[in-house]
Amino acid sequence: MNMNVKGYWSTKQICKRFNCTRMTIHRWMKREKLPFPKPRFTASGSQNLWAIDDVQQWEMDCVIANNPSLATAEAA
Repeated sequence: MNMNVKGYWSTKQICKRFNCTRMTIHRWMKREKLPFPKPRFTASGSQNLWAIDDVQQWEMDCVIANNPSLATAEAA
């Protein structure tokens, strides 16, 4: 885990970014395939903090999983 991160997003910011509820985020975290990253810091309510790098990497992994041709283009 890289400790030098761009910053952190709160649960509220994550929900706004993906237009979803907290429950959706927690369901995504429990998925077997491409689970949503766990927060780097946890507290009660919306005080969980996710590393921006982790979330952006998850987004990229999801895009590549849905468009495998991008993985070969990225490797080139």
